[in-house]
Amino acid sequence: MPQPPLSAGQIEFFKTHGYLIIESMIEPVYIDAWRRDLWAHVGGEVQRPETWGEQTFTLNDFSFSPTTTLLSQHPKVAAVIDQLGGGAFTGGGGSPLIKWPDGRTVWRPPADGHVDAYGPGGWSPFMIAATTYCYDVEYGGGAFTYWPDSHRSTHEYFLEHPEQVDGSFYQLPDFSWAIFSDRSPQGPTPFVARAGSVIFWHAYLCHTVSMNVRNVPRFGIFARWAHRDQQRFKYEIPQNLWKYWAV
Repeated sequence: MPQPPLSAGQIEFFKTHGYLIIESMIEPVYIDAWRRDLWAHVGGEVQRPETWGEQTFTLNDFSFSPTTTLLSQHPKVAAVIDQLGGGAFTGGGGSPLIKWPDGRTVWRPPADGHVDAYGPGGWSPFMIAATTYCYDVEYGGGAFTYWPDSHRSTHEYFLEHPEQVDGSFYQLPDFSWAIFSDRSPQGPTPFVARAGSVIFWHAYLCHTVSMNVRNVPRFGIFARWAHRDQQRFKYEIPQNLWKYWAV
């Protein structure tokens, strides 16, 4: 049998802290293909800001070319997801998100972080996500920012308020995402990494985008996986956070 991609120590780290970083996981050939597709869509060249075209956070009508391997389809990434979910996690789709340089010179950490799957289209639960970059991201470069261990404090919140798992917390007086990130045992941590490094993160992990005061746009590639049987337990808040995982 092939060796599982994650060691027991890595799995324990993920379960304890809600994330796991694997350096240099994506080979340059994949990163180069993503860069070509993204720049073909937005226009311009990375080292020539005067040529940059569409400077939006999300990309309208964008899709990777048929010859490009998506993050979710990368063999190493798929193997990790299969190990953690026991083959029960499906999907993996996700749009690139670009944090363009905003012209500011002073960087400040984000005030709070959100949890995903509560968008305009309604609640769309998932289990795990992954993020990587097309270019190196330094401090102040618009890094994906996460609150370590917050998957457990978010879980505790929903155990206390199970009726709010459908997103009804939006209706609370003076709602802000701080109701989740302020409970985190740790503060915000930027995912400062080389292109091709991957962070896997639990769906309950608080996170957000940060300011980009550098001169290189942050091209983030994302993927999310749901459980194939999620409709059966969509509104369940299990006491054991890992009830529907394989770890």
